[in-house]
Amino acid sequence: MTAPSVPRIRARKPKVRSGCVTCKARRVKCGEERPICRRCQKSWLPCKYNSPPTKQGEHHDHPPELAVISFQVKTNEASDPWLLSRVQRVDFEEFDALYLDLFRSVIVENLCLNGYTNFWSRTILREIFRDECVRDCVLGIGALRRSMMDEAQNADSLELSTLWNIPKIVTTSLSTRYQRDAIRYYTKSISKFRSRMSREGSSTPPRTILILSILYVMFEAMQGNSKSIDRIMHTTMLALEDCTPGLYTENQESGFLDDEGVREADYFFTRFSGYNSVLCPFYPSILRGPALQRNWTLASKFPNWSDDLREVELAFERYTTSSLIWCSRSLQASIFHHPIDLVKNQGDQLVIYHRANDWCKFLSKKLGQETDPYQRRTWKMMLVEAKMFSIYSTYSRSIEERELLCEIRIDTCREVVDLVESILDEVVSLTAAPPLFEDKLLPTLRGITCKCREYETRMKALELCKRLSGPWFENQAILVGMRILIELEERKRDESGFIPISSRYRWNFSSFNDDRTELRMQLIGSAIWDRKEFTIRQDGNIDELIQELTDSPAKS
Repeated sequence: MTAPSVPRIRARKPKVRSGCVTCKARRVKCGEERPICRRCQKSWLPCKYNSPPTKQGEHHDHPPELAVISFQVKTNEASDPWLLSRVQRVDFEEFDALYLDLFRSVIVENLCLNGYTNFWSRTILREIFRDECVRDCVLGIGALRRSMMDEAQNADSLELSTLWNIPKIVTTSLSTRYQRDAIRYYTKSISKFRSRMSREGSSTPPRTILILSILYVMFEAMQGNSKSIDRIMHTTMLALEDCTPGLYTENQESGFLDDEGVREADYFFTRFSGYNSVLCPFYPSILRGPALQRNWTLASKFPNWSDDLREVELAFERYTTSSLIWCSRSLQASIFHHPIDLVKNQGDQLVIYHRANDWCKFLSKKLGQETDPYQRRTWKMMLVEAKMFSIYSTYSRSIEERELLCEIRIDTCREVVDLVESILDEVVSLTAAPPLFEDKLLPTLRGITCKCREYETRMKALELCKRLSGPWFENQAILVGMRILIELEERKRDESGFIPISSRYRWNFSSFNDDRTELRMQLIGSAIWDRKEFTIRQDGNIDELIQELTDSPAKS
């Protein structure tokens, strides 16, 4: 007779509570390596500990569900880092702390590389604890960024042989969770915001519309959804046109600009939409819409030599923003034959031109005396824009004169490209993760690539664009389009080395098919109203396409 089986009892081990916050949220075993545990380091995740390491079996004085996380924001200023209020874990769902910390430690740090540090590192993070719509959208962005990390790891193991990289959906269970959370939080934020707009209508604070619109654009930009970005930005411009007085004057503060961060957001949104309307073919609504028809005045205040760097930056951002509005309106009037006050337009143009030259002299002197590496980079970035606006401000309504602008100022174009190259060579971090919203160097390089017809200079600008494009889908597609534009024009260069005005093109419009494997492009003749329409596949050959376009007649 066999003895009855005795159930095996698993030996109990004391539960370890000293792991990092990220591993606890993921419910995985933490190796407790300090300062970054091995799991977080391998997965490229933020790693934080709530308390000093303790021995096994030793318990904390406070219950684990009340553990807190302090979010410390890195800034580029000399002052101490700004510490947000402590947030209790009970205020968040299972993965919320991970998404919020990822947004703070990875996304905000990336965006601050392009400036606007008060907006990204103070205003946005403060609004998370004031506005549910902002909080939900930020959590959605954090979840989306986490899912993209797995995608990037898979892409690194594959040889990229296509013209652009389409964002893939990773099928692991945990990555699916991240993607599901991203969509859930994003749609929740939009739903709450729509309900608020339906209740409050025109009484919705403009600062809320501005902040949420930028966050929605960010979520869509990370996925390369240019159509959604176009709609959001167009709708936001219409909303802000009616409820804000536009860029404030030196003596009158705008009502909704209640802190420096929101003022930076106003500059950023205006610049981002303005540059995209002029230099990006994926946003037709912005180009054809009420292109920055907000009330504005030309920046007339010039900084003193004794002003600190931040005061100079604010003055310069105001100058470049107001000048970009003038450029956008002038271009719109030229393309769509909109009525324009020529006398006022020419007067504003003269002010912008002289002010651009003043800024070039001022910034060159500041750069020559600066020894701090970070501040030298900031002076250089401002000098790049100042030199480009010295070219933009000579814009002419004559097609021939307009097309020859960069060739007449070829020395300035070369100086700009060399400056950008020195900036990228000095800042190694940009090569690893370029800012998602780069509205300073990248628009400058795109303008030179498309409008400067000296082959060496425009190809060097194109190569620098690649270094700033990063993993962002839209940037990769624009690189393909600019290369096609260059090669198509180069086929028409005559024996003297000149590209005839009649053989020059403007990239008018582009769109993708549903699965984004085909890019449709439309090029419009700069002088003769002819157009070339074609489609290039993701796995296509640019040289074969150029030969086919060269042999085929243009459409009139």
